[in-house]
Amino acid sequence: MAGKLAKAKSTIKDVKTYWKVPPKGRYMTFKEIGAYAFGGIGAYFLIQLGSTLIVSTTNIIVSTAIGVSPSHSYIIYLIATILNVPLTAVRANMVDNTRGKGGKYRPYLLSMGIPTAVVALIYVWFPYELMYSMFPGKVMGYEKGYWIKLIVVFICNLALHFFFFFFKDAYENLIHVLSPNTQERTDVLAIKAVVYSLAPSIMNFVNPLIAQITKTDQSNILVYRIAYPIYAVIGIGLTIIVFANTQEKIVQAKTHTIQIRFMDALKEVAKNKYFWIIALAGWLGFLELAYYNILYYNQNYGKTVDPAVYGTAWIIIGNASFWGMIAAPFFVKRFGKKTVLVAVNLMNVVCILLMLINVKSFWWLVFCIWLNYLFSAFEQITTPAIQADIRDYQQYKSGERIDGMFAAVATIGNLVTLFTAAVIPAFQEKYGIYEGNGYEKSFDILFVDTGEPGLLWKFLPALIIMCAVGAFLNVVPYFFYDFNEKKQKSIIRVLKVRSLFEDYSNNALENAQIVEAIELVDNARKMADETPKTLDKSSYKSLKGEDRKAAKKQYKDDIAFNEEIDISKFVCEELDKFDSDLGKHKIEVYTDIFNQGCDYIKTIDLKNTLQELKEAQALPKDTPEQKAFRKFRIQLVKDNRAARKAYDKFYGTVNEFKSPDMDELIALFDKEDELDKQIFEAAKNKSDKAAAKALTEQKKETQKEAKALMDEFARFNRAAKPYNDAKKFLTQYENYSHFDEIEALYADAKAQEEAETAEKEPAEEVTE
Repeated sequence: MAGKLAKAKSTIKDVKTYWKVPPKGRYMTFKEIGAYAFGGIGAYFLIQLGSTLIVSTTNIIVSTAIGVSPSHSYIIYLIATILNVPLTAVRANMVDNTRGKGGKYRPYLLSMGIPTAVVALIYVWFPYELMYSMFPGKVMGYEKGYWIKLIVVFICNLALHFFFFFFKDAYENLIHVLSPNTQERTDVLAIKAVVYSLAPSIMNFVNPLIAQITKTDQSNILVYRIAYPIYAVIGIGLTIIVFANTQEKIVQAKTHTIQIRFMDALKEVAKNKYFWIIALAGWLGFLELAYYNILYYNQNYGKTVDPAVYGTAWIIIGNASFWGMIAAPFFVKRFGKKTVLVAVNLMNVVCILLMLINVKSFWWLVFCIWLNYLFSAFEQITTPAIQADIRDYQQYKSGERIDGMFAAVATIGNLVTLFTAAVIPAFQEKYGIYEGNGYEKSFDILFVDTGEPGLLWKFLPALIIMCAVGAFLNVVPYFFYDFNEKKQKSIIRVLKVRSLFEDYSNNALENAQIVEAIELVDNARKMADETPKTLDKSSYKSLKGEDRKAAKKQYKDDIAFNEEIDISKFVCEELDKFDSDLGKHKIEVYTDIFNQGCDYIKTIDLKNTLQELKEAQALPKDTPEQKAFRKFRIQLVKDNRAARKAYDKFYGTVNEFKSPDMDELIALFDKEDELDKQIFEAAKNKSDKAAAKALTEQKKETQKEAKALMDEFARFNRAAKPYNDAKKFLTQYENYSHFDEIEALYADAKAQEEAETAEKEPAEEVTE
């Protein structure tokens, strides 16, 4: 008891100490973690609204409550998915080029969350029933009221494709930029998942309860008309907490200006092999999602239990997620994200197949789904953590923090699923679930008392087998995922080194940054020369008691020691890359390009580049060094060709070929930030509406000017890419040569940093 009390006191003390200051080695304060997690309840109310209303082949509300047939749902899904491709591209470009103190994702929590709620309410409150009496008659074999219903569902669905997916990405991806520490991200994801799971748990309990009170069932639109406005208000209110109390922290030079052309970002992401592994897993697992509806089919159409019991069952099922989320960080730390992800996905297959034992038993299905939720909860932590890791990898490879474009490339998967998703409607139609099957709603054929006798109990086993196949396909791509925690740590350290030198060249270094980077480099130089420890589990397995405990701890310390050696070697490779044969070759090539200036682009002969490309592709590739050299030569030729084509298109002999003024762009950004402050102050003074309106118009004009100048930058950067790459490489080469100068600043920076930290830390409590 005394031990538990001491632990509780220690926890309370930690919360007080790190409420506004993050613990050493971490980046998020307890206040920030609490806001992200607690506010997540509201975010997930909105996410649940959107996800339950987005048209898909497994959507229950659209097919049963609103009454759209499975085949027509698929057509709407098909059209909306195609139209969503350009919408996703717009969202991606907005995120990747978002600038300002708000960050990449925070600004969209409210600007996209509120429209999501509004569209969802229109979706369920539209008077679909009245359309049949207001517009009698038929068109193409269907009543006019039904056609109006399809049009409204399509428009609302398309609006959600933009607003809802934008909002969901903003909240879910926010963790990617709240901390560069992969274990911290995993820990926070677990806390967030435990807390936000209250939202779907509440909805799963309240919806059937409302159905019982109103003497209807969950296939009645009245349930959602009552519940969804409540969820929307709570959702927006709690999302504001996330917006107001979080701060993005990307490992990037403070002076780095984001200028990402859409096609360039698209190409960079397309070359990220880890992205394709994660995406492929999602595309192949489309069938698995149908298992979420199995319990609903059993209760609603099988009449196995009343709605209140159904709601209680989902509370019990939700409890499984709690335990899975709590355990996930421990298992991730012990075994790594890949191992955990593969294991839980295989267990999901087993859990789904277990349902076949007794599909008529409501409580047996509850048990199987409880187990599935237990294992799926691990995936809710590991998947977003992996998504964050591969974005770190993308930043390391491309030099830019490309986040939104991942969603744009993922739309390729949406096109793939246009065909795979047709499997479910075809499967349902095979069992008589289609518009015009003789029932008021197509799914009514499943009712055990008024539908086709025995059909439900034939339909469910077949659906379960299909879900199990989807669950297995989902796990296969993860066997090829090898971006482990050690590689992620290595990359983050390299990004810190790069940002150090970039900020130094722009006189923007801070004391804490100098101290962290110098200590990082010194440690890397030291550890890279160390000899790895010999690892042998038998060193502790034969021991007992305290001796075993001490030996096991030493074994773990040796593992960490060896890992630190590998990470340090990776950092040293970055620091010494200019001394390698490839580095020297790049210096020679880029120096020649840089000395010619932008005129280099004019000397590129498109016909000659075809021969140059063949020669580059014919270079040897037997060793890693040869592969790297060959890759550089091929990419250089491709960049030359693309640059010359862009130059001919945008400049030629008409426009002057020179870089736009960066100072002018930064001035416009600063002006926009200042106008934001003035608009906020004017908004607080409600009597000054005219001033607020004028400032808003001024901001729009400023944004318009900035957008035009950014477009000009995009055109120039596209046409001058080889020159820009040369300048960037040689600047980094120059910056890296100043390490001794930065190291000389260490002593003063360390002293000032310690003084600053001491001021922030709360005073120790005096005990008598």
